Amino acid sequence: MHFSVLAKLALAGLVTLVSAAPTIQRGVSAPVTHLPDGLPFPSPEQIRKIEKKAHGTLPNTPLPDHISEEGIVNLQLIAFNELMEVAFFTQLLKNITNKVPGYDIGDEKNRDFAIQSLRAILGTTNFDEQQEELHMLSANLALEHVGVEPILPCEYVFPVSSYFDAIVFITKVTDLVMGTLQDVVKRFAIGGDFDLAHIIASVIGNEGEQTGWYRMQQGRIPSELPFLTASALSFAFTAIQEVTVPGTCPNKDTIPLMTYAPLYVLTPPGPETTNITVAFKPDELDEESTAGSLWMTYTNQQNFPIVVTLQIDSVDDVIIAEALFPYDEHLMNGFTLAAVTRSPGPFENAEEVAKATVAAPGLIIVK
Repeated sequence: MHFSVLAKLALAGLVTLVSAAPTIQRGVSAPVTHLPDGLPFPSPEQIRKIEKKAHGTLPNTPLPDHISEEGIVNLQLIAFNELMEVAFFTQLLKNITNKVPGYDIGDEKNRDFAIQSLRAILGTTNFDEQQEELHMLSANLALEHVGVEPILPCEYVFPVSSYFDAIVFITKVTDLVMGTLQDVVKRFAIGGDFDLAHIIASVIGNEGEQTGWYRMQQGRIPSELPFLTASALSFAFTAIQEVTVPGTCPNKDTIPLMTYAPLYVLTPPGPETTNITVAFKPDELDEESTAGSLWMTYTNQQNFPIVVTLQIDSVDDVIIAEALFPYDEHLMNGFTLAAVTRSPGPFENAEEVAKATVAAPGLIIVK
């Protein structure tokens, strides 16, 4: 990950992929360094408080004595993501409660309902705790149970400056998570981790309830698609690192997943066929990056990935390129995951796209 590229694009007002909520200034904010309630290692008393405030408990069914290698990677990625979400919601709730400029959502009734909802989803040391904390604890406890080091939190930077930007950001993150959890369930099933697959299926439903509320905050219908868009673990792993401070993740390197060059969607599409502009920076700018041998690949719903030509416009510190977003032909509503690939496919699924990816994920929501 090249954080300097993120910072440059954010300060230029170009980044639409990454957003969140810790400060009142747009750009790179002060890092979020502390998590609530003794996380990631709360005491039994703190866990009980978290459960009460999250409106439910950690599963009390026995953990399996053996977890497959792919299952362990699943749990590591889940914990890595949930730690980030805990930090995000903690800061967001503080900003709303303290009426930080950009986060004063006006009417007391609406404000109180938003705070109540966010407290159930997450929380801070001063407010009710979150369901996301229980998701993280469940994954880390399973890792510890089979002798694997639990995932530790990083420092996080969320470069946005308003409640609306924060809700847009977490909608995209949750869509990506729900797509990734499909991959998680599949990998659990292949590895014989059936009990864990069962638990994650229940989490997907919870994430769907959350994103329905986020969508309503934006004037969207709560139910996004009949079949939610698929993703793959490495896409989520890359996206999370875009809001972590480099060098602050104690054991991120124990997670054996690919990290891609970030892909920024500079001109998000509406519900029509149009060209979009993207920016990305591979680790090395080589002839492949400028010789017309890269493609834009979209994953939308449960359909085969869509591959279109990528037109390179300029190559400087970052690559600026254009690609068709073929909305009308494929009815690309809801969440679309974009990736720059070194192959035109054809691809069978998001996992196959991940194997050929140069830069990703670009996160797009239409309707």
